[in-house]
Formats: sequence, structure tokens, C-alpha cells
Amino acid sequence: MYRRRLQRMGTASLGVSLPKEWLEHYGLKHGDEVEVEILPDYTLLIKPSLSRSAISDNCRVLRYDDNAPNESIMKLISLYLNGIDPIRVVCGNYCSSFKEKVYRVIEKNVVGLEVVDEGRGYITLACLADASSLPLSKVLRKMGTLIPVLLRDLRSAMETGEFLDMEERDSLLDRLYLYALRQLNMVMSGRLLLEKTGLRSMSEAIPIANLLKTLERIGDHIVQLHDWFTGARREGRALNNVITALDEIIPVAEMILNGYLVALKNPDKMLSIERTVSELKTVEERVRALDLDAVPLVNITRIIAYLMDIVEMVTDIIVGREQEGVACGEGPIEEPANSQRSHSSLRYSP
Repeated sequence: MYRRRLQRMGTASLGVSLPKEWLEHYGLKHGDEVEVEILPDYTLLIKPSLSRSAISDNCRVLRYDDNAPNESIMKLISLYLNGIDPIRVVCGNYCSSFKEKVYRVIEKNVVGLEVVDEGRGYITLACLADASSLPLSKVLRKMGTLIPVLLRDLRSAMETGEFLDMEERDSLLDRLYLYALRQLNMVMSGRLLLEKTGLRSMSEAIPIANLLKTLERIGDHIVQLHDWFTGARREGRALNNVITALDEIIPVAEMILNGYLVALKNPDKMLSIERTVSELKTVEERVRALDLDAVPLVNITRIIAYLMDIVEMVTDIIVGREQEGVACGEGPIEEPANSQRSHSSLRYSP
């Protein structure tokens, strides 16, 4: 931690000197521009201007090893997640092999990463997606809209026996998840303004990351359900009980994913927590009474548990926003009204 005394600047302003270590890290000098943001708790966030070429041209070099292609591609994805742009891959005589492998990974796993330059022995990639056109807040809503669609497609496939490439459909969830994590990392490192993501404060970063991971995990359980269905269909096993279980879970999933994720933008649309918890308990009881095989039972009950986690996480974020700047002793103490909407953080263990 650094301590500084306020110095008078002109007739009405005060200022502080910035730590030398910080200035050297970003290569800042006299006359360079920095951005100063007042956070909701009145903490000041100071970061280099995003217009500076030294910050926007944040190039990193990755050396591709054809003997360890998976490791090289994992490192490439890690650089993408950390908001690094551009990424120069030094691939020597193996550039053709690298391109063949990386194109498949890019198409399946990431949003916006494209080859922008090629030369002798190297390839340069950069993320061309603009955070302002697909901010993190919109990514959350897209993921929440996609999950009920995947559940309905799975239910339809079980009923009709049609082929369904569920992994391909789930890959969209994965791409959105990684793109959202990239935005969070860029905000935390000062390379993306908080306001461009749709978040209210830096304190929301960890709850939002947990929310994103929960949505991504629901997608994984839908894929596992589909894998089980593929095997059960080959064996000629009855699917009626699983279809019934999906009929139970789809409406409540739509209600929670639409209602609670919308409430992050408009808290007045927050659903009744009491009613939501009650409906989730009822759905789980009905699912457990269906005498399902172990695999569908585990996956469907895990989806129910994750839906409850979403209710809790959204409630935590909204309550945190409501309490910003409110201290004990401010205003009269009122008895809670018997309203349908409650922000009590109800913890339910299925």
C-alpha cells in the first residue's frame, strides 16, 4: 500500500503523486492520459487511458510446440481469457499444422478470435469482437435464454427419436462463457471500462463469474442427459419418465432464467423468492418420485440445484446494490410489509 499527502493544485483542486513502480509498469510519462473512475463506494479507480497505443497494443508471443499441441492451444485460450491482444504465435515450420488445429478450437470455443496477420514462421491472432456490442450483461441473458431451448430440443429428440448434435449446441454456451470471462479479466486488469460491461461495480465481478459458471455447468448436464439418451435409445429403453421429468423442469427453468436474470437490470421485475423456492422443491419431489435411472436423476436434480443457486446469486447481487451507501441509523426503521417480493437470502439444500 502507498500513502500520499494531498497537494494543492491551482486554487480549487487537490492532487497526489502516482507510485513510480506503477508508472514504469505502464510506461507512463508526463502528459500521458489516465482514466479516473468513481466507484459506487466512492473508491477511485485510476488506470491508463485505453486510447494509448502502449496499452491497446498489448501483444504477447506464444511459441507453438507441435509435440505438445494441446498445451500450446490451452495457453492460447488462456491468453484470450486474460484479454491479451494481439497474440503472436511463433510456429516456425509447423504453421500449417497449427492453423489446422487452432481453427477447429476457435470455431468451437471462443468468440471473436481471428487470424489478422501471417508471416514467415508466425501467425497473429486478435479478438475482433467489440465488448460494447456484446457486453457481459447481454451475454448473461443470452446464456439464460439458450438453456431452456437446449432442454426443449432434448425433450423433443427423446419423443421423436431424431438425431441431435447437442455438443455443437452446447458449444455456443461455452463460447459465451469464455467471452464473458475475458471481459471480466479485462475489467479487473484495467483494460476495459466497467460501464461497457453493464456491471455496476467491481464488487460484482466474483458473483457474476460464479453465475456464469453455473449457467455453463447446466449446459454440461444437458449434454450428459443427451449422452445417456443416445445409449438408452440404442438399447430400446423406455424414456417416458425422463420426458415427464423434463416437462416438470422446463417451465421452472424458463421462469428463473428469464425472471431473475432480467432482474439484474430491472430489480422491480424480481420474482417472489418464496414462490420460486416452493416451486423448485415441488418439482424436485415430483422428479424423485418418477423412478428414474441414476444418470438422468443425478443430472436433472443437479440442474434443479443450480437453478436454486442462480436465485441465491442474483438475490445477493441485488441486495448488495440496494445496500450501497446505506448506513445504520439512516432513516426510520420500518416493519417489513407482507409483500410478494422478498430479498431475504433463502438457502435451500436439495
